[in-house]
Amino acid sequence: MRAQQRGFSLLELLLVLALLTVLLWFAAPRYSAQQTHGRSVAMQLELLACVQALHALELAAEQSPNWPADHTWLQLADSNGDGVGDSPAGSLAEQSCALSSSTRSHFQVDVRGSSDAFLLLAHPQSQHGASTEVFVVDHLGRRQWLPRAP
Repeated sequence: MRAQQRGFSLLELLLVLALLTVLLWFAAPRYSAQQTHGRSVAMQLELLACVQALHALELAAEQSPNWPADHTWLQLADSNGDGVGDSPAGSLAEQSCALSSSTRSHFQVDVRGSSDAFLLLAHPQSQHGASTEVFVVDHLGRRQWLPRAP
């Protein structure tokens, strides 16, 4: 006697596919929003770590005979594109702070420095659903979101 083989009917398979389609329709935008939020939080943490590292460098520079003339943050920006800081304003030099490749690919990080202070500004690159605000952290670690200039 042969055992009866039983499978799924076409109707059952179509119902399962329809249910999965509806679930993905709701889940995909949420997943994308969570990814964008996660990148934003990671960038904020990295910039705060950068501020701490710059303060450590500044404390070490205070021991040099040229201090305060050679504030560390006056050489954070890379004006000629070689990755080395040589300017007080512009795109953050690669060797200035250890930012992850994810942060560098999703945010344009700029620095504005003077002999008294510096600002780190993270401009989100054009992403669908990305924030239209710029994250700013100053030399004291104060954080704020500012509207992006048109």
